[in-house]
Amino acid sequence: MEPSILMAPGASENGFASMLATLLRQNLDERPHKKATFARMRGRVAIVVDDIDCAVTLVFDRGRLTVYDGIYGIPDATVRTDWEMATKMSLVELEPRLGLPDPRGVVAREVAEASRSGALKVHGLLGSLPLMLRLTKVMSVVG
Repeated sequence: MEPSILMAPGASENGFASMLATLLRQNLDERPHKKATFARMRGRVAIVVDDIDCAVTLVFDRGRLTVYDGIYGIPDATVRTDWEMATKMSLVELEPRLGLPDPRGVVAREVAEASRSGALKVHGLLGSLPLMLRLTKVMSVVG
């Protein structure tokens, strides 16, 4: 089954939502090995970018993603950060064998430090850890 990425009504007016949808489409097209991970994703992730007063919700349903403007429904996980860190999330280096974030990577360490300092907060991380790890994998343009 080919991955499907849809924009909910009004979401294309949100530049961040459009950027995320394009990034994910390109990643899945250019890195076919990520399609299997995408097909296993199910749940809602809200991303709130505080410094540009913007939010999106990504609703994954086993190979289908719908991108919403703002927070839509009740997210399984919510990421709160600034624009710089939100864009760096797509640059997290992945460990080649498992596809998990590589703790030796420069950006992976920056994201971890932002999480420790509170510059990046993930609410609901423990309950949605598999979803968030898969999101990191399909979002990353590095691996």
